[in-house]
Amino acid sequence: MSRSIRLQASLLSLFVTGALATPAESLHHRVKLEGRGARTVILESGLGDTLEVWGAVQAQIAAGCARTFSYNRAGYLGSDPSNEPRDSATIVAELRAELQRQNVKPPYVLVGHSLGGLYMQYFARNFPDEVTGLVLVDSTHWEQRLAMGNQANTPYNSRTAVTLFMPWIMRREINDSVTAGEQVHASPLALGTPTIVLSSTRGPVGETPSARALAARLQDEIAADFPVADHVRVNDSGHYIQRDQPAVVVEAARKLAGCHRFIG
Repeated sequence: MSRSIRLQASLLSLFVTGALATPAESLHHRVKLEGRGARTVILESGLGDTLEVWGAVQAQIAAGCARTFSYNRAGYLGSDPSNEPRDSATIVAELRAELQRQNVKPPYVLVGHSLGGLYMQYFARNFPDEVTGLVLVDSTHWEQRLAMGNQANTPYNSRTAVTLFMPWIMRREINDSVTAGEQVHASPLALGTPTIVLSSTRGPVGETPSARALAARLQDEIAADFPVADHVRVNDSGHYIQRDQPAVVVEAARKLAGCHRFIG
C-alpha cells in the first residue's frame, strides 16, 4: 500500500470515528459585522444559503442604530467544517461561541430565515436572558420534516423534498432537521420575548391550494407558540421575504432593536 493511500485510509478512519470532531469553541466562521449600537441583530440564513442572502437588508438594519452580525454556519463557504450533529442545540452552541470570540455581547435581536428560523427559535427559547427580540422570516416549523428527494428541485420548491445533488453540509442539515425540530418543540416557551413572524403569501410555481393552506397553518402555529408574537403575512412575497420585500424585514428588525421606524 502506497504512503498516499495509507494516509487517505487514516484520514477516513478518523472521520468515521469522529476523532476530527471540532468543539464549538474552536470553530471559526466567516463573519460580517456592520454598524454600531446597544443591541446586535443576528442574521441566521436558511438551508444552503450564505450570509450574502442578507445583502439587501443588513446595512439598512444597521444604519445609525444597531450592530449587525451575519455569518456562514460550519461547513459553508469560508467557515470551518464540523463533524458534530447539525441540530438546533449544536448549531446554536457554535453560534454563541463565535459571538463570544468576536466579543459580540447580548442583548441580541435574532432574525432567522427558513431553517435558520428554527435554530433561532431554539436560541430564543433556551437563552431568553440574552434575547430582546425575535424575527422569524418564513421560518421552518418544528414538525416540518425535510426529506431527501430524487428530483432536481431547489431546496424549497416543495418545502419538504430537495435534490440529491447538493453539498454535503446541506444533506447533513436536512438529515438532522427532525432532531432540530424536536429540540425546539421540547424547549421552554419564550414567554416574554417580543416576536414578529413574517410569512410569505406567494408559493412556488405549481404549489397546490392545499399545500399553500398547510404552509399558512404552520406559520399560524409558529406564531401561536410565541405568546407575544405579531404575525404579518407579507403581501406579494415568496419564501425569500428579505429579497422580495426587504423593507418589511428591515422594519421588523429595527423595531425590535429599538430603532426609529424605517422609512424607505
